[in-house]
Amino acid sequence: MPNRIHLLCVGIGALALGCDALPKFQFQLQSAIQQEFHVTSALVMVVDTTNMIVAIFDDAYAASEPKDRAAFEEQVAHYAVTHYQRAKLKSVGVVVGRASRRATNGDPEPTVFLPEYHADGSVRLALVPSRRGQ
Repeated sequence: MPNRIHLLCVGIGALALGCDALPKFQFQLQSAIQQEFHVTSALVMVVDTTNMIVAIFDDAYAASEPKDRAAFEEQVAHYAVTHYQRAKLKSVGVVVGRASRRATNGDPEPTVFLPEYHADGSVRLALVPSRRGQ
């Protein structure tokens, strides 16, 4: 599995390349996430068709309590997994940052989930422990 920083760098690199570099389905998922969760901005990047990172830029969510932000990140990850139809994802990273200004506590670390697909069509997300503080 690619490490979290690699996934985040790929997402940021896509921003630098411009909008033409992203396939249409990624834009559709970005728009759907923005509408579903009422966030300022969202970026979706898929690496090797099976690893996804979703970056959310919204001041209110970025400033929320850690427990509330973690629940939000899981909701976004679940939404992304269940609305991505190209392949079964191996991992989904969700990072929440500020939209209006740079975060004061450094760059946020993505929260990474491993989707577990079940025969009945349901999906459970397993949280990958954070490396922060190691």
